[in-house]
Amino acid sequence: MGGFMLVGRDRELVERDREAAQLSTSLSECLSGKGAVVTVSGPVGSGKTALLRAFASCAVESGFVHLGAKASRTERGAAMGVMGQLFGGARLSDEATDKVMRLLDDAALTAMLRDGDDDSAEQVDVQVRRGLAGVLLDLAERTPLLISVDDVHFADTESMQCLLYLIRRIETARVLVVITGTAGIRPPWPRLVAELLSQPNCRQMRLSLLSTEGVASLLADRVDLSGTEPEFWHRLSGGSPLLLSALVEDYQTAHGVPSGPPCPEGVAGEAFTQAVQTCLYRGDESMLPVARALAVLGEPASPALLSELLGDACPSATVGLEAATEAGIVEAGRFRHPRSAVAVLDAMSTHDRTELHDRVAHVLYRHGAAAVAVARHALAARRTEAPWSVPVLREAADQAMEQDDTGMALECLRLAERSRVDVVERAGIHAALLRAKWRLDPTSAERYARELVPVARAGRLRPDLTIMLVKHLMWFGRPAEAMEVLDTIADQDGPDTALAVACVRSRLGFFYPGTAKDGAATAPLPCASTLTGAKGKLRVRTAKLVDAVHRGGITEEAVADAQAILQQYRLDDHTWESIIISLETMVLAECLDEAADWCDGLLQEAADRRVPTWRALLSAMRGRISLRQGNLPEAERYAQAALSLIQPRGLGVFIGGPISVLLLAATRRGQFDEALRLLAMPVPDAMFQTPFGLYYLRARGRFHLARGSHKAAIEDFEACRELMERWGLDVPGLAPWRTDLAEARRGLGLQARHLAAEQLAKLGPYNRRTRGISLRELAAEAELKQRAALLREAVEELQAGGDQLELVEAMAELGEAQHALGEYAKARITTRRAQQLATRYELEDLISARPAPGDSEPESPEDPVIEELSDAERRVAALAAQGHTNQQIARKLFITVSTVEQHLTRVYRKLRINRRSDLPFSLVAGLRNTA
Repeated sequence: MGGFMLVGRDRELVERDREAAQLSTSLSECLSGKGAVVTVSGPVGSGKTALLRAFASCAVESGFVHLGAKASRTERGAAMGVMGQLFGGARLSDEATDKVMRLLDDAALTAMLRDGDDDSAEQVDVQVRRGLAGVLLDLAERTPLLISVDDVHFADTESMQCLLYLIRRIETARVLVVITGTAGIRPPWPRLVAELLSQPNCRQMRLSLLSTEGVASLLADRVDLSGTEPEFWHRLSGGSPLLLSALVEDYQTAHGVPSGPPCPEGVAGEAFTQAVQTCLYRGDESMLPVARALAVLGEPASPALLSELLGDACPSATVGLEAATEAGIVEAGRFRHPRSAVAVLDAMSTHDRTELHDRVAHVLYRHGAAAVAVARHALAARRTEAPWSVPVLREAADQAMEQDDTGMALECLRLAERSRVDVVERAGIHAALLRAKWRLDPTSAERYARELVPVARAGRLRPDLTIMLVKHLMWFGRPAEAMEVLDTIADQDGPDTALAVACVRSRLGFFYPGTAKDGAATAPLPCASTLTGAKGKLRVRTAKLVDAVHRGGITEEAVADAQAILQQYRLDDHTWESIIISLETMVLAECLDEAADWCDGLLQEAADRRVPTWRALLSAMRGRISLRQGNLPEAERYAQAALSLIQPRGLGVFIGGPISVLLLAATRRGQFDEALRLLAMPVPDAMFQTPFGLYYLRARGRFHLARGSHKAAIEDFEACRELMERWGLDVPGLAPWRTDLAEARRGLGLQARHLAAEQLAKLGPYNRRTRGISLRELAAEAELKQRAALLREAVEELQAGGDQLELVEAMAELGEAQHALGEYAKARITTRRAQQLATRYELEDLISARPAPGDSEPESPEDPVIEELSDAERRVAALAAQGHTNQQIARKLFITVSTVEQHLTRVYRKLRINRRSDLPFSLVAGLRNTA
């Protein structure tokens, strides 16, 4: 007969040439009258059944009669089950059939009447074995006979005794017995195994899993590998033909055939799930419980840990782990493919999973595992009976918060909340829930703040938790309760507590300036350098920053302290107040570009760490910065984001920030219906005790002013004045109420020039934006010639201050003044620059109603001196003419601010001008060539 070519018959049988040759030899020898037995072993899923199926087909084509049986774990206790399968496929005479049926019944009855399953006992009568063997040998006299038993390790003892009796008598018969078994599985009849393997005509074969080359060969006709490597499929399947075929089937089901290269993750679906479950149920009895333990654990595990975890439920964790590894399901103690774990868990009942998770939690706790690891299983089991459960859950919640896994923290705390604990412990749990829920949805967190207040009043809340509660009461607009709660720990012993209380009072005074004004004086704060803890240093530095702003306004030292805080501290639950205060200080100092850069970085961090409340808070801040930069579209986008990231009510008193931005933007655009809608939004009464109330009042006053309701506007601006004077915080950068009030009074025909002058007198070196606004208001009541000079100076200040909106309006007014003075060329240049800036920042509607002075005048030729400028000077001058600040020009051109200043100095000298506002319009064309 020809050779047995398995590869050509079944693609699952690649790399089986050696085994095919051995089987072909046995087949040839059997035809010549030399009986034999071949055992084929290998890991579950390695292709033993496919090999046997292909070989049996070849044998039948060669004239053999095939009698086959497949043993199973569920039928192991059925006596003579395998022999019954073998004879069920035999074509016997009626007489032989009756004889076989009688012998099988007798053997089954005898086995049922005997006790025990010791394979050393002759459980099948010798007459039965002789009779059944005789029938098979008689059949082999007429035609060659192939007897196969698949998964022989599951065969019943009685059948194996009969089969072994036959094997001892086929040396000169045309009988070939082929049996397959999974390596590592010990059958319940070890003596019979030893006797079987000792037969001189017994050949042993062992299959291994496929190599990378074997995987490539199997895939060659089924998947287009142009975009992937065989190693990819080998890594996922471990070289198991069963698992590999299932993966390919799932991939082709998902993508069709023929198909392109697989996605990087591979595709594993129902076929793969079924293949994994088949391996586990057909493998060693320790394999399934080990796989379940690994699936529940979700991480690699040693045999010792698995043994402790599974106990009596697993005969040998070591054997089970080795079997799962040999089968290609597990590698280095973890599943090769995540779908394998899903397949295992899906096949488990809810009760079994719960029990196993509970055991895992206990074992991991005894082994000193991380609290988060223990808590994950405690959560899955939903049990807190163990005395260590609540402390571990709380520790895990803290760890999860540090890792920005707020959802995990909430799960731990909710489970801990269900347990029976005392009042102090429950208060600690509620405080942790307040902290976690505030990150995601402050509205749902407020109830915990309310519940903690009486506990704090009773002195049953730890000082650190009391301080945290004060911060949240501040957020929710309850400053009186915050001060009362803070007083409960103010008299406690210990310098750390006293320092913490003093610092918290200071921060509370920043957001509620009235509390700082009305409260008792606090003890002097120590120098931050004398403290060892980062938290203590931050508290002191922030308190000193607040004190500096309240006492002396915005100074260089205050700005430097704010920048130091922003540089040194990461955004978290303990630092966000200090960071917001530092950003507010930068805004009050009108260091808008720097504040925007810091805010953008913090916003990205908040987004990366998935904390919507931080994002909302920072978006509100960023919107206010953009508004002060005159970028209305950007300001509106950030403010809308603040109101959409969390419920508006959840912003507490901070809601005044985004509403005031949107209200001012709508007012500037003349969208009065939208402004009325914003004014109808509910805001907490306590907001008007904060700077956010000032922003709101000013925005509402500007709305009234735009609609011509001057008296209503004056009331709001006077309210701003009254609050700021009461707080002792008359800082123009906070709310320039004097220029607002001056504009409103001027609308009623009243003199108000002194208000703008007063505001100018109160400004420091940083407030160039507010200085420009004040000069512009001062110019409104000045003589024409003086008006042009004041507006020119206002343009310079606003350009340096970075407020493009105020700059556009000041430039438009300057153009009008220049035109009135007969300076038509200058008026044309100034007005066109204003128009170009308005277009760039989508502010065209703000100057569209203004006439373009000098449009009918002849245009002056370009100044030939411009040709003397170098390319670098042209780029810098063009950007300066567009209204960019020196810092913005430096960032845009990737040069230093000092270099920008040097270029501008040379430009002024060559063009014989003194200031930015004199830069000729023709320079703007050079902007197209800037990087």
